[in-house]
Amino acid sequence: MISLYVENGIAYVWNSDDWYALRTSYRICGSLIGSVPSFPRQNDFLGLPMALTSEEAALLVEKGVCELFELPNFTRKPTEEEKQLIKDLEQNVLAEQTEALKKRKIEQLSQKIDIIIAGKRQKLLSKGVTDVQLDKQTLLQEEINKLPTLAPAHVLIHLPTENYIPTEKKSVQIDVLKPSVVEGRGAVKYRIFKNLWEKRHHITNGSKFGCDYLLYPGDPVRFHATYMVRCIYDQRATISPAEFVAFGRLSVAVNKLAVFAFFNAHGKIEYQTLQWHDNVT
Repeated sequence: MISLYVENGIAYVWNSDDWYALRTSYRICGSLIGSVPSFPRQNDFLGLPMALTSEEAALLVEKGVCELFELPNFTRKPTEEEKQLIKDLEQNVLAEQTEALKKRKIEQLSQKIDIIIAGKRQKLLSKGVTDVQLDKQTLLQEEINKLPTLAPAHVLIHLPTENYIPTEKKSVQIDVLKPSVVEGRGAVKYRIFKNLWEKRHHITNGSKFGCDYLLYPGDPVRFHATYMVRCIYDQRATISPAEFVAFGRLSVAVNKLAVFAFFNAHGKIEYQTLQWHDNVT
């Protein structure tokens, strides 16, 4: 079962394999919010962690795919033992990379040792030394001894996306998610989200298009959204003509179909598509 870690009411996915499984097997898109180590100082391409909406996290828990956990000690200061553990890990990384660098340099020197010998012999001959005796192994060892040590500032740092130090995990329920999915408008949105997901749609947040959800026929990386869904939370609520027209015209402008999602008098979810026509006769 996949672990979701909750912080301030938001569930996060930190493991890349878990992210891939949720995206490919369960059509959960989420939002990547982390910096890409190989491409920092930009926000066009983001990486782990992936933040899930309350609806996505609650759905995964209900379907038995994920568990919610809080890490009570995650934000506290590390103890002296933990600090020493981190220093030891850093020293191990330095030693491993120093050995790997030395091994690669030795391989490079071994391949070029004949060229180095020829260069030294030519240099000695130019100085008038005629009896030139150069031992390949001795010269190779001399060159190896000249190799500089790897400075800590030049070490490649591994950036873990998961907490690699054992810490306390506290299992929690979906009522800790914010916004709530168990009461008020959040409960309505969650039931609609769940119904759309069970219809095999890929769903993302639709706030930038003035709606609640965007529906895709496949992975959003490969497809454009087809529908923009707005949830109606109260059966007795009224929509002003201006708001109605604005939603319809917006859907046409972005080449999508506007959909209203609501509960009918029998408590079942219904969907009403708004089709826009140029002329009225």
